[in-house]
Amino acid sequence: MQSFNNKKVMVVSESLGPINGVTRATGYLLDYLLDQGIETAVLAPNLCGPNQVDNWQGRLPVIRLNGYPLVFNPELAVVKPFRMSKVFNSTFTPDVIYMASPASTGFQVWWQLRKSGIPLVANFQTDLAYYARLMLPKPIGKLASWGLDRLTSHTFRHPSIKTVLAPSHNSEKYLIDLGIPSEKIRLVGRGVDSNFFNNSKRNSQLRQKLAPNGELLLLCVSRLSLEKGFEFLAEAYEEILRRSLNAQSLPPLKLVITGGNANPNIERSIKGYFQSKHLNVHFTGPLSGEPLAEIFASADLFLFPSLTETYGQVIQEAMASGLPVIARSEGGPVDLVIHGKTGFLSDPHSKTEFVEYALELIKDHNLRRNFGHTARTLIESRSWDTINYQIAQILEEALLQKEEVKTLL
Repeated sequence: MQSFNNKKVMVVSESLGPINGVTRATGYLLDYLLDQGIETAVLAPNLCGPNQVDNWQGRLPVIRLNGYPLVFNPELAVVKPFRMSKVFNSTFTPDVIYMASPASTGFQVWWQLRKSGIPLVANFQTDLAYYARLMLPKPIGKLASWGLDRLTSHTFRHPSIKTVLAPSHNSEKYLIDLGIPSEKIRLVGRGVDSNFFNNSKRNSQLRQKLAPNGELLLLCVSRLSLEKGFEFLAEAYEEILRRSLNAQSLPPLKLVITGGNANPNIERSIKGYFQSKHLNVHFTGPLSGEPLAEIFASADLFLFPSLTETYGQVIQEAMASGLPVIARSEGGPVDLVIHGKTGFLSDPHSKTEFVEYALELIKDHNLRRNFGHTARTLIESRSWDTINYQIAQILEEALLQKEEVKTLL
């Protein structure tokens, strides 16, 4: 990485901590840049959730910004106005800036620096407009979605942003439809730690606790949030149970849901979808580290109901753990699940198809095993080092564009 000799990189993130797939990806990138000896600083909102520990302080300069926690997910925040000149005085003036999923922090950074000559690289990892349509009342959501689309289009088309990273083909198409030139977009997914997420971590004691009667464990790992498709999952699971009870040859089932939300009202709403139907569901709460790896490895089948994913990191973690996956054919999962090889992709709006695919895998142990083995083999090539090397190369290219401009001047 010759272009990075004596160069400085600033990473701008809308959150930093073990909150979701986007933030974990940012953490892996920071690790990679530090391992390469690249001088790096990070700008992110203050940690908002309970029991959050800042693992980055002391490892590199970290500037935390004050903000207003989001009602539907208090671990994320809308940051208050800030001055980049103060950020630079506390860290350094970077040669290139990487913006992870720009929103309230990233857009402010872009606005202040769009004429500075500092090249910017943006990674589109969260579809804010889609969230607005889902989370807000219809008239407000429609207007907010339109506004966010316009803001994203204007920002990403600006010449100060040299490259826009898209995590999936669906995201790439969305950006092109917004008017971002296709030559400005690079398809870059995410890695997975296949040593950490591994079916060798299957825990017989955990299985005995979760499935004391030998139940087949269906797993969903996701933040408990209204846009994640849990109402659909509750309806599908109710139908799966009804159909499996009628077919006496099928094993008993247990659905396990891993994830949480710092807003207890949201958690209660999600759990209410299942409780109102008197469904047999075990909520583990949020897990990380070894307990998370063990819950993946100890399950038999992974169910993913969300329609809002630009990627779907937990699908890769399930595949690394040897699990076949059933997901809805929308967004990032389309790039991750090979239909009929590592799992099934159902029509996004067909509960019946989702249920049929689940039952097909529930009744066929050999099919589950074969799909899981193929998934594990496929995922072993998707390392974080491979992905972060790609991102580092893109940052280098942005630096070279800046140097070419200087030479021409």
